[in-house]
Amino acid sequence: MTAPGAGRGAVLMWLCLAVLVLASCADDSDGKDSASSSEGPTGTPRQSPSGAAQGASFTVDGRELLLDCTGEGAPTMVLEVGEGAPRQALSGIGDAYRSQVRVCSYERASTDRNIVSDLHGLLEAAHVPGPYLLVGHSAGGLLVQAYAAAYPDETAGVVAINPVPAWQAWSTLAFNEMTSRERKDEAAYYGGANGESLDYRDISRLIAESPAPRTIPLHVLISTAAQCDSPKDICARTYPAYEQISRAVARRWGEGRFSEVEAPHEIPVADVQPAIDDVISRARQ
Repeated sequence: MTAPGAGRGAVLMWLCLAVLVLASCADDSDGKDSASSSEGPTGTPRQSPSGAAQGASFTVDGRELLLDCTGEGAPTMVLEVGEGAPRQALSGIGDAYRSQVRVCSYERASTDRNIVSDLHGLLEAAHVPGPYLLVGHSAGGLLVQAYAAAYPDETAGVVAINPVPAWQAWSTLAFNEMTSRERKDEAAYYGGANGESLDYRDISRLIAESPAPRTIPLHVLISTAAQCDSPKDICARTYPAYEQISRAVARRWGEGRFSEVEAPHEIPVADVQPAIDDVISRARQ
């Protein structure tokens, strides 16, 4: 596969810049999840039966963040999409689980570790009950790890789907398989030269500086190297390092698990559900 934006020099374009359509990704054209307010928390957002806001805009640290929440049940599932993807990109997962748990999605605004505090402030401002089951894809897969690191007491579990690898491990292992030009471009990419100007180095530092979660269930799910276009392209050359790093993330957590699936980067919902079900089951014990 060739992810949108490929050729800009960053190997993680194949991981991060796909606009996700996990199985049947709804466009919310019926208005159930897409209503919005530009008035901030003093507006009149639509409410779910439990009182959690749907399609509401909230001001968090001077930034307007849009939140959609639907469904009922605990733990509350929070979806963190991939780089450059709309908040509805993981709606296929939401469709599969909103009859079991409350499902929330939002639009990011920050570019560094403030993303984590933004989400925390947003959930607090919207009075969304925790603890939270964090499900993230690609860039979102790194961000959910950062949230759990910063707010472990509010995290019920984490599912990281084809997560962007943390900078420290990636630059140590994967750079060995890159040309000098690729390494330079990759360093720029991690520093913010990407589709959302995300500072992956800063987000990675937040994870590295925090104690490894010991009691929070985690499942890291990645696609096999079958997603790569050629056995010789940069995706395939760095895949062994990516797999090694992903396994290490699961081992670092006291309750971490790892699995692989033969699938493209946009893993179908049916193949994601076993990982989510695993974490939900362990979080409810």
